[in-house]
Amino acid sequence: MDEEKRKGWGTATETGDIKEEMIDHIYKRLKNIQWEPHPLNENVQLGFILTKEEDGVEITNLLVKIPKGEVVPEHTHQVHDILFPLSGKGKVWIKGIGDLNLKRGVVVNVPPGAVHKVYEVTQDMEVYDVFSGPIR
Repeated sequence: MDEEKRKGWGTATETGDIKEEMIDHIYKRLKNIQWEPHPLNENVQLGFILTKEEDGVEITNLLVKIPKGEVVPEHTHQVHDILFPLSGKGKVWIKGIGDLNLKRGVVVNVPPGAVHKVYEVTQDMEVYDVFSGPIR
C-alpha cells in the first residue's frame, strides 16, 4: 500500500502499550451514561461518551435525545459538529445552506462557526453527535 493511503493506520509493531487501568476510557457501557440537560434547551438531554475533560481525547462524542416538538435553537461551535441520527425525524437548518432532513441514514457535517439549529422534530430523536475537537 502506498504511504499516502497508509497515513493514520499503523502496524502492530508501531502501536504503544495499553494499560489495564485505561479500561474505563476505552470501553463504555451506554446504559451507564449520565444524562444532563442541553444548555440551550433543558428538555433536550445530552449523554457525553468521550470528552477531553474525562478521557483525555481531542474529540467530544455524545448521544443527544430530542423529544418530539422540541428545538435546539440557533448556535455555533468552534469545531465540526457531525450529526448521525439514530432514530426519529426532524430538520437541521444551517445558515447559508438551508433546511436539511435529519433522519436515520444521513450524516450532517456542520462546519466550524456555522450558525445552525435543530427543529421540526416530528418523532422523538436520538442522535450520535461527534465534535472534531473538545467542547468540554
